Amino acid sequence: MNLELELKRKKRPAKSQDKGGSSLGKLLLGAFFVIVVASITYVPPARSIPETGLKAGDIADSDIVIRKDMTVEDKEMTDANRRKALAALIPVYEFNWQKIAGSQMLLNEWFSFFKEARKDFFLKKTDLEGIRTRIRDGFGLELRPQPLQALIQSNTFARIDLNQLLLETRKWEEKGILISRIGVPRGSADEIVLFSENKGFSQARLSDFYDLKDVEANLSAFLNASRLDAVEREIVKPILLEFISTNVTYSKVLTRQQEEKALALVNPVFIHFKKGRIVLRHGDEINKDHLRLIQLIAAEEKTSSRKIPGVIFIMTLLGVFFFFFWRLNIASKTGGINRARLNFVSGMTFIASAMIYRLALFIYPLVLRNITLDLQGDAAGLVYAIPFAVGSLIIAFLFDLPSAVVFSSLNAVIGGFICDWDFKVLLFVLAGNLAVAFGVEYYQRLKRSSILKAGLFWLLPVNILTTLIFALGEDDAGLRKAAFYVALGILSALLSAFIANFLIPLWEVIFKLVTDLKLVEITNLNLPCFREMLEKAPGTFHHSQMVASLAEAAAQELELSPLLVRAMALYHDIGKIDNPQFFTENQSVYEDAHGQLTPLESAKVIISHIDLGLEKAERLKLPKKVTLAITQHHGTKLVKYFHAKAKELSAGQLDGFDENMFRYPGKKPQQVEEAIIMLADQVEAASKSLSSPNDSDIRSVVEKIIASDIAESQFDECDGLTFKALNTIAGSFYNKLASIYHQRVSYPGFEFEKGKDDDRHPA
Repeated sequence: MNLELELKRKKRPAKSQDKGGSSLGKLLLGAFFVIVVASITYVPPARSIPETGLKAGDIADSDIVIRKDMTVEDKEMTDANRRKALAALIPVYEFNWQKIAGSQMLLNEWFSFFKEARKDFFLKKTDLEGIRTRIRDGFGLELRPQPLQALIQSNTFARIDLNQLLLETRKWEEKGILISRIGVPRGSADEIVLFSENKGFSQARLSDFYDLKDVEANLSAFLNASRLDAVEREIVKPILLEFISTNVTYSKVLTRQQEEKALALVNPVFIHFKKGRIVLRHGDEINKDHLRLIQLIAAEEKTSSRKIPGVIFIMTLLGVFFFFFWRLNIASKTGGINRARLNFVSGMTFIASAMIYRLALFIYPLVLRNITLDLQGDAAGLVYAIPFAVGSLIIAFLFDLPSAVVFSSLNAVIGGFICDWDFKVLLFVLAGNLAVAFGVEYYQRLKRSSILKAGLFWLLPVNILTTLIFALGEDDAGLRKAAFYVALGILSALLSAFIANFLIPLWEVIFKLVTDLKLVEITNLNLPCFREMLEKAPGTFHHSQMVASLAEAAAQELELSPLLVRAMALYHDIGKIDNPQFFTENQSVYEDAHGQLTPLESAKVIISHIDLGLEKAERLKLPKKVTLAITQHHGTKLVKYFHAKAKELSAGQLDGFDENMFRYPGKKPQQVEEAIIMLADQVEAASKSLSSPNDSDIRSVVEKIIASDIAESQFDECDGLTFKALNTIAGSFYNKLASIYHQRVSYPGFEFEKGKDDDRHPA
């Protein structure tokens, strides 16, 4: 088709499509949904300990039950373990090998110095005070004059075997010398850890080392074996002790490092409290162990309450998810027939779903406590009985598969939130919701039984499988628990299908939604209104069906709902039933009724079929989307035949002529579906005026009608109608009409010639 080249010279027919720019109203509505859903979904942190003023010996006035899974650090036990680790720690001492060489060097220097000093003294190069000064400055010793003079005069150090002294002191120092073994840190068995640069860390005992008393005793023994008298030994001994080093010392730094390593190896003691565990029963006496547990739980709950409330996190996450949910619906044009109401209805469905979940969480524990079966240990699995698939069933049936998939994803997050941020519940909800979304798509939306089928044949197996996997994956897995979880999953599937089947008709009425099922019901040609049309206005009946055929073909090409446009086409001229004789398609049955009327009166009768059609639509309770075709299929066009006739009769009196009296009062087409009905209505009527239509005639009719409507600005308010869509519609109309008005082949022996009455036979 070459329609586009001609139409580009005309005014553009379609408004620019809404790109999803948010308005204040949409933002407020979205905020409302987020706040309401978050408020319903949020579970305030349960307090296990109602009061902390309990003390040992009190009697518990109620059961103290853990309200949620928690892991608490037992700081008292942790500190006790750390104290044990520190108590078992062996102190670290440092062995300094370099001091041995230093001591040996000092002894050598002292003996050499004393020899030279004695020589200088007798040669009068220095006096006694000078030697004292040199000793003080060079060795840090303060000797009195009398002992020093005695040592010089008796040549005491020359009578000491220096080599033997060096050997002895080296032996002492290599064994290790402490200042004292009394009052120094040590292990339980006199053990210490010895560190030296040569050997690293090693185990030792304090008794293995000398202290200064031992060294003094050994030095006394050494001097006693020398040639010194008692006075000399008393003078020499403190001098020599100054040159013997204590090379084993307690190291605070190394010990602290060992303490840090030991403390790092002490793991904190955690106590895991599982939800539902009874710490203390009503009437029990509180002992010290109970009190310690109660204090730990109370401290943990108090600490948790200081954190940012979970409702803030939920509102933030839901706000983000809702925003992208809304943007995705706009970008992908999901929603089907009810696309315009998708976001609002989804928001209300989220609210209803959250309320159902909250109600189930309230009722199920009450039921469990009042049944005779012993199932208290499996109370945590009750979440698998919640009918999580209700919302997805509603959205899948009322809208389309993409909308249901997006809804399922967000619904799974809400399910996880409402069940105390349980990731398993999130997976359970997501799997089940996706199952029903695809199940409804598989069984289609033409019968309400598809809801039950999706619940029984899609959701039920998925719930059984997921609950079985979760049950077998728990620590206390068993046949009893698996059977209980599976039973809960089955209950969830059955309740979801039952509740959704009840809510969907309610949603249709409240939100004025159109479903495929409703469209199938109202397009049944055996309905009384169509029988009445066939009886009273057979031409209109046939015309409506032809328009429906053209409109369906165009809708399929544009990926719109054929069911919707069929319903719109079948009802668009329903207002003609009461006055069929005034419309040309019925004049093969009725005589022309316009002969006795003025052009204006005739125009008013023609135009009145819009109002009459709306009245009938209201009585029939047709969906609003269908009734739009009644008001918009003529737009604001003129009743041209009678308008032209009126102008002809009023020639010369044009001042009093008002052409608006000959114009349809309805709105111009607002959506593509209404535009299709307008064009199909005109094309079908115009095609009947062709005596022997061929391809070029059909093409010309279609193009002229579309060009005329564009010239009259009938599509200026039509959302989503583009030149590309118009070309698609034109091509669809052409193909459909060409198949209807195709040329038939001549059959041998049946060649009828014009002008021979006896051979004339209708085609």
